[in-house]
Amino acid sequence: MRSSPVIIGNATLYLGDCLALLPAIRNQVDAVISDPPYGIGYAHGTGGRGQIPAHYVNTKPIRGDDTPFDPAPWLELAAKNRHDGKSILLWGADHFKERLPPGGQLLCWDKSCGQGSADSFADAEYAWMNRRNSRCIYRHFWKGACRSGMDNSNASRRAHPSQKPVELMRWCLETARVGIGKTALDPYMGSGSTGVACVTSGRKFIGVEIDPEYFEIACRRLEEAQRQTLLFDGDSAGDEPICGS
Repeated sequence: MRSSPVIIGNATLYLGDCLALLPAIRNQVDAVISDPPYGIGYAHGTGGRGQIPAHYVNTKPIRGDDTPFDPAPWLELAAKNRHDGKSILLWGADHFKERLPPGGQLLCWDKSCGQGSADSFADAEYAWMNRRNSRCIYRHFWKGACRSGMDNSNASRRAHPSQKPVELMRWCLETARVGIGKTALDPYMGSGSTGVACVTSGRKFIGVEIDPEYFEIACRRLEEAQRQTLLFDGDSAGDEPICGS
């Protein structure tokens, strides 16, 4: 594993085990926004039919997906820093709901928008957040080869089997009330969508990824995002993409 982080503009990226790194970085973050391995051991990219769709770059198993996900370290991080108002937002909440505390809020990403193909992939995904918010549904078409969004304009290939659209992660930052200039941590960074959302919206980012291949992909995506120097207009966080655009 890499002994020192990679610094890319306002992003600091670590190759390693996030739980081992947590003591060193816990006081540097204002929020945890992540899509962790759920512990379902799913054969990503097959859709349950044994055929790999062409729009996947990588279908190898996700590190950590062979054991149940434990949200306790991240819940503890928020509990110990109540005065700082740290937000925790974790995707895949329906897979580890019995390990979540009472309260908080479920968020729904409608990725079919009522027009997805009748396949074996879920029409929606769910996240848990430790804050209450009146907005809890985000609609963004992201099924099969037809996926909307500027970060996926070629609608062709994903860098990670469970890759989230950057637009969704921007919405997460806004929904979790991560202010401009604040620092979001993604301890299961994958291909870096949370990081791209941060650096293109005026936020700082700390990302940790244990898989060297995905770490290098995230570095490339963050470098490209920094080069483009795109600033996200916070007002547009309230505008949902047109389904199927």
